[in-house]
Amino acid sequence: MVEQQLIKIERDTYIYRCIHRIMEGDCQAEHGPLEVAVGPLMAQKYAVTNAMYFEFVKESAYSPANGRNYLKHWKDGRYKTGEEDLPVVNISQDDARAYAFHYGMRLPTEQEWQYLAAGPEHLKYPWGNKKEYVRCNVYGDRLHNVDSHPEGASVFGLCNMCGNVWEFTGETRYDGERDHYFLTLRGGSYYTAPDYWHAECGMARNDCHLKAHMLGDAMNRFETVGFRCVKECR
Repeated sequence: MVEQQLIKIERDTYIYRCIHRIMEGDCQAEHGPLEVAVGPLMAQKYAVTNAMYFEFVKESAYSPANGRNYLKHWKDGRYKTGEEDLPVVNISQDDARAYAFHYGMRLPTEQEWQYLAAGPEHLKYPWGNKKEYVRCNVYGDRLHNVDSHPEGASVFGLCNMCGNVWEFTGETRYDGERDHYFLTLRGGSYYTAPDYWHAECGMARNDCHLKAHMLGDAMNRFETVGFRCVKECR
């Protein structure tokens, strides 16, 4: 079973720039260029797994107010045999925040997530500037364990920041034109979705985010979205 590891990220500054899909229309998130400071932080090397989330539920007795679609891939309140090291999915941003809070952590900001993936050299992908599909889980038919594809780790050693699952960031924003809230996802995922899906999948660059409309707890839980956490340190 995969043991979670925390990696220290020293304080640094960088110029933040981000792009988003044109078909999403206007985006109220900050896209830069903007000088930002990151760290010092401790960042989880891996996305949170089914087994890790199961331990959290046992320890905290957490239960969401609206449980529709919550952990719907589990059976009788537990992950299936052999899936302990897959990233946990079918959780909302609030479910992920509850996990992070329980362990004295939080979800990373967009600026932090991008730095963790791109490093000080502003790499396009965690491993470098060239698309290399063998370094990540994209355009496949299933999730992979969180410690898979070590050859695709970021410069800080964080695994699967491209592909496998999209990852929640910590912000929630308001879209005044459409009168609803949205969040932003990072990293891409394994699943090859039809082009009319709102959350298309595959390989996403480090500087690209996906704007996801928040439609209610049940609709905010996806089979292709997971998370990892960070916490401040000295």
